[in-house]
Amino acid sequence: MIYTQIRAFDAVARAGSFSRAAEVLGVTQPALTIQVKALEERYGVKLLLRQGRSVQLTELGARLFQMSRRLAGLEEQIRETLAASHELEQGQLRLAVDGPHIVMGIFARFLARHPGIGLSVALGNSRFVRQELLDRRADIAIVPGVDGHPQIHAVPLWHHKGVVIVARHHPWAERTEIDLAELDGQPMVGREDGSMTQRLVDEALARAGAAPRPVLELGSREALCEAVGAGLGIGIVWELEAHGAARLVTIPIAGDGLRSTDYVACLKSEWMRRSIKAFFQVALALPGARSDIAALRAAP
Repeated sequence: MIYTQIRAFDAVARAGSFSRAAEVLGVTQPALTIQVKALEERYGVKLLLRQGRSVQLTELGARLFQMSRRLAGLEEQIRETLAASHELEQGQLRLAVDGPHIVMGIFARFLARHPGIGLSVALGNSRFVRQELLDRRADIAIVPGVDGHPQIHAVPLWHHKGVVIVARHHPWAERTEIDLAELDGQPMVGREDGSMTQRLVDEALARAGAAPRPVLELGSREALCEAVGAGLGIGIVWELEAHGAARLVTIPIAGDGLRSTDYVACLKSEWMRRSIKAFFQVALALPGARSDIAALRAAP
């Protein structure tokens, strides 16, 4: 019985509300409420605080949620181990990525090879994606800046080079190259706090001695490209992100001023799950991937 109660608590904590958790589990909201309340009453503790239709974890609830996420991961490993077939036939993987532009090809190949595995995807900036993985809300992350973390197994996937983007009517639209120092004093559209891209852009501009004039801060690269296309300022994105933007002109940056690496990553404690290893294999076999496939054989 306590396992059922912990599973109910985990679903509510992960979904952020009783109603959304009930939909995920396929049960009624009153039944879910009874399970969580029974768990709290059994031990005389408070795990969740209701705030309107949402819930907030207490300090004890946050600690239990970390453990319930590990339990959910172990349950998935057990399910995979006991599967009748040696092939991956069914299951679910939760992914967190910092942009759709780099992952759709991986998703297409993975689903073609493993049609019984469902994928759910959360999108956000680098800070959000990394935390989703550490909080066990995601099984796999594709994001820069996670190499070297003691809890994370990360393998380099792609290397990116930064480019300047301007509107087609901008005076620089005919340029074939831009030195970052030329951005000093120029109106610039940037990303929000927590964006790994923005941090790298700021560092590269500082090295070049350039201090652009910020005019707009946006929460996604798609919004940034739209703002630049509308003539609100200059932007910097990774070369792959600017493809297909009809209202934009992409200009290479002189030298090696701005580069980044995306990693495919999972928690070290989850590395033995067959579905996770299968996703890594598909990702690293994709044309253009920069990693040695031998990295898949290395246990974290």
